[in-house]
Amino acid sequence: MPTIRRTTKEVQVDDMLYIFDVVQVADAFEACVAATDVAHCELDHPPATKRPLAADDMESAEGKES
Repeated sequence: MPTIRRTTKEVQVDDMLYIFDVVQVADAFEACVAATDVAHCELDHPPATKRPLAADDMESAEGKES
């Protein structure tokens, strides 16, 4: 599943933003999502918090990809 690394501790998957306390956990979560489903990765590498992206968050993420 494609991800966008928003910051060193923030990983976007689809329309959800996962926020981590530790960079290494964010790294492991991102690698996990590339290989398996998000629900499994949330259990193995739990984020500190997660939130749905607002429309303006989605637009700024698209600008980072190009």
